[in-house]
Amino acid sequence: MKHRDAPLKTRPWLRRRHDPGVKGAASFKPDFEADYRALDGKILRGVWEWMAPYRNGYLLMALAGLLMSGLELITPRFLQQLVDTDIPGVQLNIFSSWVLDFASWIGRPVNTSRWPRPDVAYLNIATTIFVWALTMGAALLIQRQVIWYTTYYGQRVLFNLRAAVFRQLQRLSMNYYDRTRFGRILTRGTGDIDSMSNFIVWGINTLVNNLAMMLLAAAMMLWLDWRIALAVLWLGPVLYITNILYRRRIGHAWRLTREGWTRVSTNLAENISGMRVVNAFNRQYENLDVFNDLQAVNTANNMHAALINGIYQPLLGLISFLGRLIIIALGAWMLLRGSGAAEAFHIGKLIAVYVYWDWFMGPVINFGNFYNDTMMALACAERVQTLLAEKPQVTDVQTPVVIESLRGEVIFDHVTFGYDPAHPVIHDVSFRAAPGEVISLVGHTGCGKSTIISLICRFYLPQQGHITFDGIDIREIEGTNPHRFLGIVSQNNYLFTGTVMENIRYARPEASDQQVRTALSDLGCLEQLESLPDGLQAQVGERGGALSLGQRQLICFARAFLADPRILLLDEATSAIDTYTELVIQQALARLVKNRTTFIVAHRLSTITGSDCILVMDHGQIRERGSHGQLLALGGMYAELYRQFISP
Repeated sequence: MKHRDAPLKTRPWLRRRHDPGVKGAASFKPDFEADYRALDGKILRGVWEWMAPYRNGYLLMALAGLLMSGLELITPRFLQQLVDTDIPGVQLNIFSSWVLDFASWIGRPVNTSRWPRPDVAYLNIATTIFVWALTMGAALLIQRQVIWYTTYYGQRVLFNLRAAVFRQLQRLSMNYYDRTRFGRILTRGTGDIDSMSNFIVWGINTLVNNLAMMLLAAAMMLWLDWRIALAVLWLGPVLYITNILYRRRIGHAWRLTREGWTRVSTNLAENISGMRVVNAFNRQYENLDVFNDLQAVNTANNMHAALINGIYQPLLGLISFLGRLIIIALGAWMLLRGSGAAEAFHIGKLIAVYVYWDWFMGPVINFGNFYNDTMMALACAERVQTLLAEKPQVTDVQTPVVIESLRGEVIFDHVTFGYDPAHPVIHDVSFRAAPGEVISLVGHTGCGKSTIISLICRFYLPQQGHITFDGIDIREIEGTNPHRFLGIVSQNNYLFTGTVMENIRYARPEASDQQVRTALSDLGCLEQLESLPDGLQAQVGERGGALSLGQRQLICFARAFLADPRILLLDEATSAIDTYTELVIQQALARLVKNRTTFIVAHRLSTITGSDCILVMDHGQIRERGSHGQLLALGGMYAELYRQFISP
């Protein structure tokens, strides 16, 4: 068989990002979200709202950063003084004068009139370096505090933002998860927020301090020599126009890059989750082809963004180099021409202007990287804001009802529902479950049985008709309130990473070990689970992968029963249990459903023969209803299903 890894080196890395020929990634329009808007102030205002609780801290650190930058900006003046005043030693500098004045004040006057020039130079150099060191030491101490507190405020914002995303995901209705891929959701809460980290932590500080440094550096250049300053500062408008063009292109490029990465991570998550199916159907190579095609588009987008940066960054370097040439050339001309003038242009001043130009260009280059981070961060912020703005389909009324106790009466009154309202799954369904009754739902796959269970759980609300608990419309009940009285076991037996005991306790964290054991004993599966290597402390593995399907289902049964619900929902709950275990559970069910309204969805008709009422569904409607004996005597759909079930 031809090995599929070999062609990777020939893959079209530079294929255009909108190439419709890329298998598995034909378009970069998001699958389930509105297309991106142009980056504007609305997105920035949204980010600022996240940061607003810490705005005073951010502003204080920005001011501290300004003080730090101001101290650092004195450096070229120290250099100028060393070159023009201190090293020649013609006269005392201001710092040396302060030292001598202090010596005279404490009674130790010093006469420097006969000092040789080298001694004056040494004193000048020593005092200048000492003051310079004090200045830089203060700047470094301020920098330490700025780094610590700015990081603290930024991390608090990110912490709150992740919590907000998690809360939003908890409150969104099931229809959101039905239509949104797992990888896309995961990227919103992890990768997108991580990509905003640098901007949220350092954005304000970078903007304020770099802008201040540019303006102060330009002002110092004008103050030192306006002629040289004007000769190079005309490059500022050139930089401004360059930045505008760069921002327009890099913003779009980063949006496409993030979308491409989302598709790659989504595909990866799906393949990992479905690895058993992938191996069972030998789809490794085909899936690798799709994954690599997605990577090819993602790489092409990153290369496109790199191409933009590859033009912008060298252009900044060229402008910076051009400014240096102008300063050196004009400064050299002025040194030679003005050597005899009263206000001669000195070498120290030239050095200071040269350093200030670099300090003027440094923030500009930093702004290039800052814009790069900003465009990516805002593209991610737009995605997160879209998630946080998502409205749950199932919401509470203005004054919801809180149920303190529930008898367990459930009524469906002419209920019609479709996941897509234009295509109903169940039509005009009506029935009543009295408290303590066992209601079973049977019918062919896709007839709407599990949909009824989902509606009882209030995962969805019907488009027409009413569902009531003890006479109260489910729409009027507070959202999480019904779940206190519900227990569900489905065929998708999901377990969380942890021990068997922790998973059983999930519905009642306060339950004692003995209460858990009692529930397992009543269920009749205590012996089966205690036979595990570590008993009830055995690790279930991710998604329960360390256990058999039957063991996982037993844990889900125990979890629901421990919650002691008034309404018990069993949706194909015995589908993964062997015949012996099913018989054990059948014996326990008689005790467990007593005085508890129970809904059972089952293809194994042997599990529902004792039901009070069996609803036979077909194409979203109830075709027959009655007890097992009544439906057999009727000789209709149920009787035919039962004959098919018991036939060898």
